[in-house]
Amino acid sequence: MTGGRRITALGLVLRFAVSLLVFAATELVSERMWPQAAGMPVWLVAATTGLLGILFALVGRRIDRIAARIALGNRSDGYTAGRNLLRRMSTTLPLEEVLPALAEITGRTLQAERSEVRLLLPDGRSWTQVWPDRSDPEGAPVVVQVRHGGEAVGEIEADVPGVPVTNRERRLLLQLASPAGLAMSTVRLTVELRHRADQLQQLAADIAESNRRIGRAGRIEADRIGAEIDARVDPHLIAAEDLIERAARMPAQDPAGFPLIDQARDEVGLALDELRSLARRIYPPRLGDGGLAAALEGWQLSARTGIDVRIDADDAPLRADPAVQSCLYFLIVAALAQRPSPLGPRQEVTVDVRADRVTVRVLGPVVDSAPDREADAPTIAAIRDRVDAFGGELTVRWIDRRRTFDAWLALRRPDLTT
Repeated sequence: MTGGRRITALGLVLRFAVSLLVFAATELVSERMWPQAAGMPVWLVAATTGLLGILFALVGRRIDRIAARIALGNRSDGYTAGRNLLRRMSTTLPLEEVLPALAEITGRTLQAERSEVRLLLPDGRSWTQVWPDRSDPEGAPVVVQVRHGGEAVGEIEADVPGVPVTNRERRLLLQLASPAGLAMSTVRLTVELRHRADQLQQLAADIAESNRRIGRAGRIEADRIGAEIDARVDPHLIAAEDLIERAARMPAQDPAGFPLIDQARDEVGLALDELRSLARRIYPPRLGDGGLAAALEGWQLSARTGIDVRIDADDAPLRADPAVQSCLYFLIVAALAQRPSPLGPRQEVTVDVRADRVTVRVLGPVVDSAPDREADAPTIAAIRDRVDAFGGELTVRWIDRRRTFDAWLALRRPDLTT
């Protein structure tokens, strides 16, 4: 018989004993007051029964506690507290207090020197609470598994040193573990939800940081282009303006002014050439006209850098998605080093185009030292942000001291209805 059934049976026995005593006392009173009567009057029986009902309503809980003390001895207080705890677990007990309280009630109920509650989390981790705090294992522990909905959610362990473990301790521990399954399952679900919420918060923070890096990179790039215009275009325009002013100060028929105008025209042409060169670096016309291979060929000619380019399969799906093609081009250009050491191996670019995605590998220059790798950090961060913006993935490794970029980008399927 389990502890709960034993307590219920003892409670009924105690109620019966109280009823027997009350009726016996009433019978004695009846014999003294009505000695000639054959038995107790009916009205007296009814009044005694009503009195018993009132009595049990007033002291019923006390009788139950007495039954628990008889069944469990000095463990009855812990058992009652355990029942109250399990009732509170599903109502008002804060999440952080469930496992510590369960560990304490287990120890007090079994009169254990040490009790431990282990919550098994879905990712393989465990959350453990020990009572009392910082206690070490002693003796032979009693361990029961806690289950909910057919799934193991944790374990409860009680250590009773110096006392042989009996079926009584195990049954009592099982009795505590059975209703604890719902509470521990709720705790586990809440912990998992909090973990996922933390992951989402971290992801939001990463996205915000990525947006800040993209904005910062855009400002840096705009400042760099502005600086190049100041250094490469403006001098020609200033020279042309100076030549035109000199020509304007000469007499209209003075033949010396015509060469100045021709020189000013040449300076303006040089400024236009520099602007075209900068524009090709921002978005090369060859990328839209001839595709990725043609754009990379033009880049290596202007950069005076030899690279081996291999594009597997037809690049039509890539050319059908100009945004991804542009992202891929700038990824490759940023990953390549301009004018690497002539003694090192040639840089390699391999592009594999499929119907739904494109993958690329860039074998970059030789990186000899840690400072060189640290100097690569801004470039790698900018490339990673660009790839992340298109929902792709980037992996950077150093193989044989060479910087290797592996990335993939999803391609949008063309609308067949248009």
